[in-house]
Amino acid sequence: MEKQEEKDAIFATSELVLNIKSRMQQMNPAQKKIAKFILENLDEVQGMPIGEMARRSQVSEATVSRFVKFLGCGSYRDFQTEMVKSNALKHEKIRGYSDVQNLDGGYQLCKKIFESNIQSLVDTLSIIDSEALEKTADLIVEKRKLCILAQGRSMVTATSIRQRLYRLGISCSCYSDPHEQAITASLLGEGDLVMGISTFGRSKNLLKNLRLASRNKAAVIGVSSYRGTPLEKISDIMLVASNNEEASFGFEPSCSTVSQMVMLDCLYIMITQRMKEEAQQCFLKSCDAIESERE
Repeated sequence: MEKQEEKDAIFATSELVLNIKSRMQQMNPAQKKIAKFILENLDEVQGMPIGEMARRSQVSEATVSRFVKFLGCGSYRDFQTEMVKSNALKHEKIRGYSDVQNLDGGYQLCKKIFESNIQSLVDTLSIIDSEALEKTADLIVEKRKLCILAQGRSMVTATSIRQRLYRLGISCSCYSDPHEQAITASLLGEGDLVMGISTFGRSKNLLKNLRLASRNKAAVIGVSSYRGTPLEKISDIMLVASNNEEASFGFEPSCSTVSQMVMLDCLYIMITQRMKEEAQQCFLKSCDAIESERE
């Protein structure tokens, strides 16, 4: 029988590893070499001299020094201190999308995919900025209006939160077309809220239109799965989820989308808390309207 009782606990990934993963998109080729070496050799890296780290990563010692400072460590010694903390929390590597084999049976395949998504959720909880979420909830409840800009797969997240918010009576629009985004951004002004959703935080058209909205004095809320992105630099409030996807995987995993949607689910519930009975009344009215459409 393929399916077995497996109850392995899934723990949050260490802060250092999450920091490295969240900044991969901003690294230059040399930095990515170091990051890849560290992530693939966590057990060996602890206590490793800087010279050996440089040699095995195929970069210079100066590059390693710049890399650890890029991560926020004051020195290589500080980096090694963080490695000790990281390995104190280590656990068995969760197998994910990139570990799927052609010969995997149905249950084994499902287990790998589920574990990868669960790991992303656990990691997101460990880094979530609840104060930023609460501030966003306060603004949305105060303004009762939100414009969402997104493209590609990020539209899945965008349409999900839009649908839930307008059922609470909040005026919520969502645009993916660059021209529609540009028109909308040009008409936003002081007191308006715009949310930009981008997994990598680097979509050119999206960023251009968010900058336009910002110049018009609209408040920008960014949603991404990476730190240090162009999106973060132009956002007044930044909401960051974890991303447990492997860049080398040949298909399109859903980890970042799932973790972003659950993070925004927290935002949604915070909004309902603030709206209290009004939220309940709006939701019940919308339920009655939908029920009349069912056979």
